Amino acid sequence: MEYKKPEQVTAEKAAEIFGSGQPREISETLIAASLNIQDREWVERWLIHFTSHPESDVRRAAALALGHLARLHRQVSPEAVEAVGRLQGDQSLAGAAADALEDVEIFTREP
Repeated sequence: MEYKKPEQVTAEKAAEIFGSGQPREISETLIAASLNIQDREWVERWLIHFTSHPESDVRRAAALALGHLARLHRQVSPEAVEAVGRLQGDQSLAGAAADALEDVEIFTREP
């Protein structure tokens, strides 16, 4: 898989894409939203929602988004951490979830 820089996205456009039901577009937009949308809580609500998506790539993107939010905002909600933590029970997502939770631990730690 080749790296593709996430495109800029607005909350309005992201919400439209999230409603499309297209897993690849949802995944890409969830990552872009975590990197570009300043309303952390808005992005967290979507990533929590997508941790229960039937497609594993979407759930993986939700975990990655949490790590980005932790790094960029230095805080994340306990609900988002818990939602991604539940992904550790899925063998195919355990590594992505663990990486995201490690990012939370590193970037939200008090100095």
